[in-house]
Amino acid sequence: MATILTITANPLLDHLADATIRPGEVHRVERLAAVAGGKGLNVARVLAAHGHRAIAVFFAGGRHGETLAELAASDGLEPVPVATAASTRIGFLAVDPYTGATTSLMEQGFRVTARENGALLTAVRRRIAEADLVIACGSVPDPACAALWRLVCDLCANTGKICWLDSYGPAMDAALAGPHPPALVKPNRQEYGRGGRRWAAPAELHLSDGAGAIKVRTPQIRLVVTPPTIKERNPVGSGDCYVAGLAHARLSGWNLERQIAWAVAAGAANAARSDVARIGPDDIAPLADRVRFEPDDR
Repeated sequence: MATILTITANPLLDHLADATIRPGEVHRVERLAAVAGGKGLNVARVLAAHGHRAIAVFFAGGRHGETLAELAASDGLEPVPVATAASTRIGFLAVDPYTGATTSLMEQGFRVTARENGALLTAVRRRIAEADLVIACGSVPDPACAALWRLVCDLCANTGKICWLDSYGPAMDAALAGPHPPALVKPNRQEYGRGGRRWAAPAELHLSDGAGAIKVRTPQIRLVVTPPTIKERNPVGSGDCYVAGLAHARLSGWNLERQIAWAVAAGAANAARSDVARIGPDDIAPLADRVRFEPDDR
C-alpha cells in the first residue's frame, strides 16, 4: 500500500451524538463520542481503513491537542502534531436518528504565530520524502496562515511530490494563484463560485454539489457523474471521503472511471451513516457499481 501525507491546519476535537435537538430544552444523550475532526484527519482515517500508511500533520494546542493526537493514533494514523500556544478548537455535532438533520456547533479557529506556521512547514518538510501523495485539506485557523497552502504547494513542487488541495477562502486563492498550483482540487459549488478563473490553474478539478452530480475535469476528459441514491443520515465529511476514495483508487492504479466511481461511492457511503469518515472498502464497494457517468459537453 501507499504512504499519504495529510495536512490539517484547522483541526477540531469534535464530539458526536445521535440526538434530536429541540431549541430551549436540556438534552441528555447516551454518549458523546470524541472524534479527531478536520478535513485532513478525515481523509487520513479513511485511507488508513483502506490499509494505507497515513501520516497526519496538524496543529495541536493544549490538552485538546493532546487528545486529538491520541485519537488520531487510535484511528491507525501516524500523528505529527505541531504545538500551538492556543488551544485546539472544539465542536459538537448532533445527528437526528429519525430525520438525519445535523446540528453543528464549533469554534471558528485559533491564533497561530509566524513561528508556529513555520514549524508546520518544517514538519511537512521532514516527512515529505516518505509520501507517495500529499493532501492538504480544510480552512486555515488564522489570517496569519494565508500563505500556508501556497507554501505547501511550492514545497511539493520543489521535492517532486504531487499535491492535492481541498480548501477555500484566501489561503486557497493564494495557492491557486501561486507559481505551483495544486495538481487536483475539489471545491463544492459555493466555493467554486467565489474562485473565479483561478480554478483553471489546477490540471484536475472535481466540482461537487451536495448530493447532486459531480463535474470532473481532467486534461483528457470532462464528465458529469451521478452518485447512487441512498438514505442520507449525515453528509458531514462526505467530501473528505470522496478525496480519500479517489486517492486510494489512483494509488492502486485503477482506470479513471473506476477511480471516480470509488470516490463518489465513498462520499455516498459516508452520508449513509451517522458517524464521520468511518468507512472502509466493504461500505464503498456495494455502491460503486451504481455510479453513473455521462460526458460533459458544455
